[in-house]
Amino acid sequence: MHPFANGSGFQTGLRSSCLGLALLGAAAAATAGELSFTGFGTIGVGKAFSGPQQRYFGFDCPCYIANYPDVGVYEDKFSLKPDTRLGLQANYRLDGGLSFTGQVTGHGGNDMKPAVDWAYGSYALTDSLTLQAGRKRLPLFGYSDFFQVGYAYPWIRPPGDLYGWQIVAYNGANLLFRKNYGSLSVTANVWAGSESDKDNRMLGKIYYDDRVNEKWKSILGGYVELGTDWGTARFVMMTNKLDRLVGGAVNKSGVKQNFYGFTFNVDQNDWVLRTEINRFVRPDAPKDIYNVYFVGAGRRFGDWLPMLTYSRFTEDFKDDPTSNEKHNTLAATLRWDFRDNMALKFEYDVFKDKSAFPFIGNSKALAVSLDFTF
Repeated sequence: MHPFANGSGFQTGLRSSCLGLALLGAAAAATAGELSFTGFGTIGVGKAFSGPQQRYFGFDCPCYIANYPDVGVYEDKFSLKPDTRLGLQANYRLDGGLSFTGQVTGHGGNDMKPAVDWAYGSYALTDSLTLQAGRKRLPLFGYSDFFQVGYAYPWIRPPGDLYGWQIVAYNGANLLFRKNYGSLSVTANVWAGSESDKDNRMLGKIYYDDRVNEKWKSILGGYVELGTDWGTARFVMMTNKLDRLVGGAVNKSGVKQNFYGFTFNVDQNDWVLRTEINRFVRPDAPKDIYNVYFVGAGRRFGDWLPMLTYSRFTEDFKDDPTSNEKHNTLAATLRWDFRDNMALKFEYDVFKDKSAFPFIGNSKALAVSLDFTF
């Protein structure tokens, strides 16, 4: 088999995803009104190497988890699956401040099966205040809203040590505020809702090797983002309750979760700084705490942006230290904006697994991607 081949499932999923995108575009084009469309994609290829030769659940290691939510895992062979993705977004605007937005994406890690993380309506209450309801990405992290849009950030994908939570969208409503005060832009968002995934692929394939039903209920969160011409700062908080079934058996029921996050980015005189820190707490016994962060810095040289990024994930489960997950990654990346709306990226990751239980082990990974928007 050719080293880039990944089986018929990938090809079938790709055809299904493209068909879904085409149907969405045709339906929107047939609708009278102010319509706009945007699309994005990433073609990525890479492999893992220099790690323990072992079998971890369904993966042949050495392996590297490039994308946790979509189960994009590099093994010791070249693959297109972990970083390849495609998306199309449609926006339909009506008179009176009403609009509708939908987005369909397909990811190679899931054989390009169509997924809908955006399907909501918006109503402008004032010039600064908008009410939205439907299905949206859960805005926990600085890059959550455009996690699938590789062109929007310097890496091939945001650091996996942070961007690895099992629930990425919610169904509910939010109130969005946007306003400029001189050179300062202020964005604030408050949301509420729930999400249920009856076959969570990340938990099932990476952590339990079994079917997992994950439900986040009573979600309530908010963030404030401040921006200037040289950088942004973002503060976020969220609380919810968790139900989890593993193989049909209750694993968690009504467990409270609290999330806290801070993002700080700088773009000044060709220098680039990207930082994010998060704390995820299950406060009730048995208490479980996750502390996660990354720091990345680089400098632009014309159309080129080299960066170094360090990320770290640490779990503190005091009742059972043998269950603690701990790892860090050092990533060297190079982005080349060689033409409008297209970027070529190279990434070399060194992953150190320090978990107290048998996890995927140390590894290194090399990948290259072409990101584009249309």
